[in-house]
Amino acid sequence: MSISKSPEQRIVEIEEKIKLLEKQKARAEHLAERADKKAILLDMMIDLAEKEFNITIRKNSKPK
Repeated sequence: MSISKSPEQRIVEIEEKIKLLEKQKARAEHLAERADKKAILLDMMIDLAEKEFNITIRKNSKPK
């Protein structure tokens, strides 16, 4: 025997789900932005090391 939920209960559940999804989205956006910044900084460090120490760190891969 299943008890059906009232429309108000369903609305409350949907609103809670929306809040949770919004939090998850904000966290994912934050992590993506942080990863982008990290990639930029690492790229800058490699550029600086290659210039300062006159060494090749990156592989010069050319498309075949």
